[in-house]
Amino acid sequence: IYLPNGVSTDKTIDALYAFTDCQISISPLSCIISDNKPVFLGVSELLKLSTENTKIILKKELEIQLKELEGRWQALTLEQIFIEKRIYRKIEEIASWDEVIKIIYHSLLPYENNLIRKITNDDIIQLTELRIKKITRYDLEKEKDKIKNIEELIQQTKFNINNLVDYAIDYFKNL
Repeated sequence: IYLPNGVSTDKTIDALYAFTDCQISISPLSCIISDNKPVFLGVSELLKLSTENTKIILKKELEIQLKELEGRWQALTLEQIFIEKRIYRKIEEIASWDEVIKIIYHSLLPYENNLIRKITNDDIIQLTELRIKKITRYDLEKEKDKIKNIEELIQQTKFNINNLVDYAIDYFKNL
């Protein structure tokens, strides 16, 4: 568009917007399915809903992570007790599998109060699968450091669960 001299460009631009389709108002409502029904939500409501869903997912992820860390802590602690207290020596000459399980269980029972959860059959079977090489090269200080690191991760995960809003904010910032 070429304008003649003396015609205001600002007024011409305003007129173009007013008399053409350049200036169309749109509705920022989104249609989503909620409870098997369509619902129209504005941007603010949609953002709130998405944030709440993200918080729920983050909490579930943290709870899964906490269970995995606690399971790892339990396994390392039982392994430490098994080797440090030389429980493996009590089962060297035992031929019966059931008797081996019983001896290990009863030997670990006094330490059960210091564990996260009760001793399970799977815990005991895992101990019977330890290789002699690992037992003979067991480094107590190194294993204590591993356990301490896992304890710190457990504390951090519990903190994140208790402060889920701050954790979610950090999560979004890191995105």
